[in-house]
Amino acid sequence: MGGLDNQALLCYSAGSMSLKDEIKAITGNKRKFLLLRIVDMDTQTARQVVGITQGTYNTWLQNPEFVALYRRRDEFSGEYKQEAIQLLRRDNQLAAVLLESKLINKMKAEIESGEYELIRTNLAKEVYSKLISDLDVIPAVQIKSWQQRIGQLFVGDRPQITEGEVVDGEVIETTGSEETEHQESLPPPQGE
Repeated sequence: MGGLDNQALLCYSAGSMSLKDEIKAITGNKRKFLLLRIVDMDTQTARQVVGITQGTYNTWLQNPEFVALYRRRDEFSGEYKQEAIQLLRRDNQLAAVLLESKLINKMKAEIESGEYELIRTNLAKEVYSKLISDLDVIPAVQIKSWQQRIGQLFVGDRPQITEGEVVDGEVIETTGSEETEHQESLPPPQGE
């Protein structure tokens, strides 16, 4: 097999690896940088977004695990670009939740002290409105009796019964279903 080691063979034979599985060896800013590069952000901009210097980037290029993954960037970009975007969004959502928590703590401190600065801003009003609206959401859970739940278990298992079919010794007759011909299957009217 040439240059493939045992771990690479296992990954290759697994077949359905995800990007998250592929890059699990790196974390933090290295991971974020690689994800930005996978979604085709240029190196300089990705460094600026992550907030690292050229020296830090050069140090990363001395790490064999990072280099091995970084060399596969084009492959990852072709195969996992959408997943990379989702992983970046997940990080952003986590950051937003943490920021929201800080804003709430700051607003509580302002209420206790009586000095209102953040509370008067539109940002604070938006955070508060969103939190209150999230509290008012009623989950769409329907409470069902045990008979309804049992009935749902067997809905998919019932066989289709046609008119005149014999089921358990009884002839089943159906009512209310009429056969209609599709307009295109009818013969054309005379005169056409």
